[in-house]
Amino acid sequence: MGTFKKVVGILLLMLILFLAFMMFGSYGDGYRAGALTKVAKKGIIFKTNEGEMYTATVINSSGNAGDADGSGVINNIWYFSIKNDPTLLLKLENALLNGHRVKVHYHQKFWKLFWIGDSKYVVDDVEILKANPEAESN
Repeated sequence: MGTFKKVVGILLLMLILFLAFMMFGSYGDGYRAGALTKVAKKGIIFKTNEGEMYTATVINSSGNAGDADGSGVINNIWYFSIKNDPTLLLKLENALLNGHRVKVHYHQKFWKLFWIGDSKYVVDDVEILKANPEAESN
């Protein structure tokens, strides 16, 4: 019976370490920029903050991303979860309500964790982007 308890204890410890790694570890991180289209609180038992960002890529006539020559735009909506931080949430809500473009920093988790959010991407920082002075002068 002592060996059984040791095996169960080791398996339980491995499970706890695995869950801790999945919760605090990340697969990658990076930045995305665009215009926020939604910031909301969702969930029945576990309330999480979720967002959507409109990102668009301008393509040139050769089909490559780059300078606009009027040939096309690829639309994209990026779905993300928001770290449980009231200051971050307030910045995102203000940017949404005032129509500012933002640059967000995110961590990509290995998979969705229902108590963290509905997405593998968890935003942990935001920067409000200044308006493009060239676009304002035209």
